[in-house]
Amino acid sequence: MKTKNVLCTVLLGIGLVGCQNVWDEHYAEKETQLENTEVEVVSMKVADFLQKEESLKNMVDLFNATGVTEEMVQKNQQLFTVLVAPNDVAKPTVIDQTYFAKSHVADVAISPSNLTNGQRVLMWNGKYVEVAKMPLEDGTFSLLFGGNHVEKIIRATNGYIYVLDNYISAPQSMYEIISNLGDDYSLFRDMVMSHNVKAFDRGASTPIDIDNTGATVYDSVFTATNPYFAAAGLDIMSESISATMLIPSNKVVQAAWDKAVSDLKVWGMTRVDSIYKNWVFQAAFFKQKYTKADFEANEDLESTFKKQWRTTVQKVDLNHPIEMSNGVAYYVDELKIPTNVLIYRIKDFFYPYESLSAEEKATLYKETDIYFNKCNTDVTAWSGWPGYFPNIINRVLMYEFTDQTDAAAKGSLEFTPYSYDSLSNPKRAVVYKIPAGEYTLSFGFKQKMNATVDVYFNQEFLRNIPYTTGTTYHYDRGAGGYPEGYDTSKATNSKKSNYDRDGGSAGVITLEGDPAPINIRFEFTATAKGGDIVLHHWCLKPTKNCY
Repeated sequence: MKTKNVLCTVLLGIGLVGCQNVWDEHYAEKETQLENTEVEVVSMKVADFLQKEESLKNMVDLFNATGVTEEMVQKNQQLFTVLVAPNDVAKPTVIDQTYFAKSHVADVAISPSNLTNGQRVLMWNGKYVEVAKMPLEDGTFSLLFGGNHVEKIIRATNGYIYVLDNYISAPQSMYEIISNLGDDYSLFRDMVMSHNVKAFDRGASTPIDIDNTGATVYDSVFTATNPYFAAAGLDIMSESISATMLIPSNKVVQAAWDKAVSDLKVWGMTRVDSIYKNWVFQAAFFKQKYTKADFEANEDLESTFKKQWRTTVQKVDLNHPIEMSNGVAYYVDELKIPTNVLIYRIKDFFYPYESLSAEEKATLYKETDIYFNKCNTDVTAWSGWPGYFPNIINRVLMYEFTDQTDAAAKGSLEFTPYSYDSLSNPKRAVVYKIPAGEYTLSFGFKQKMNATVDVYFNQEFLRNIPYTTGTTYHYDRGAGGYPEGYDTSKATNSKKSNYDRDGGSAGVITLEGDPAPINIRFEFTATAKGGDIVLHHWCLKPTKNCY
């Protein structure tokens, strides 16, 4: 029952005695003026008043649903300070409703007179809320909790209720949020937490005994660290960072994984599943705090682990950010494993030609004014890193011009790229079905093979290669990358920088539509009589736009 209303005046001295949290019955009647703040005194307990106050129904529903109300009732003799927001204030998006509710309750009854500027109040969630008591020109004070303005104060029989103009933001840290993710997010949570390392904290552990060997026995305390993330420059347990985290549910993650497996099957390719599975969390952390505007202004963001996040492809709920004490988090609505993650590169050699059936040769190769000579191991195989990477078989496919008398003879080869399945029974060629996207197309020939090459891809001219000098297109030297994971610092061969590279680039091509076979055509022009045409490999390397 409401007993009295007091405008702009509260009595100084209603406070605490020691650590007992009991009312001080002997307060002094010194007055403090608060800015337009009504203090309402009611003769009922905090929990009882809240249940009856319709204007605070949303807040009360939160307290009831999270067990906060029940806990206040159980603490029968306890005094409270409770911070609430009225129904017309929108509740922010939070992951842990209980944690959020407990950021509004403290086990202490603090009168407005006893609040001081810069004071910190410990809430039930273990976080502190800072008080601001700001003097105004008219001699009154503006009172704020966590930056939220106090609009009304209710003094109940066992504490104070402060009605604010917004909810308290006492966010969890990134690590707390990850740790407390529910079962619907267990795939993401467990991928991150699996990299935790427990370490014995001797300084925090208490010696309790000596064992029979004379060693001290401790009441042990262990601390968790995550060196995997720390090594990448992001300590997810630190409060000093300002980072971004993207949180996919199990449903979102599993759908992305299933689509990846399905796509690889359609393409006729394989991928170590740990690569695309780990990408999910490696792409979800960023070393800086990104806003909705940042996502909308940038097509690509680079994650802590240097993974590409294409904002125009991935779907993130940017309208409901989750504030963290050390950054911001967003829920992921839909996730796609990028094509350039599922395909590192597609590189294959010409020499399997010799193993094809006559029917396969006729289907996959079309020669005009050139003829097959032989497949030949032109140089000895070698490895750039014995014990880790296989020997390269430097075997080549060799053609000759039909007209051996013309120093400017012409000929062409048109073929459909394939992989040769030597394990199947019978052995067979499997035509590649290349998914849509942007790729760099590269080749390897033999150095100085006395022919120039015009390259066509899917019947469109790409470039002319004046193949008379230089080593750019010699086997698999030249540009492009190395095999995935190849570490030149650990390689032993003196020519390690030439090992299994993409070869010389013929240009960038873009594929659209459903995965489909591709067509490559070479138009050769001799630069000397009787010159050999020597083919080593072809390579498609996805670019960042092959997403």
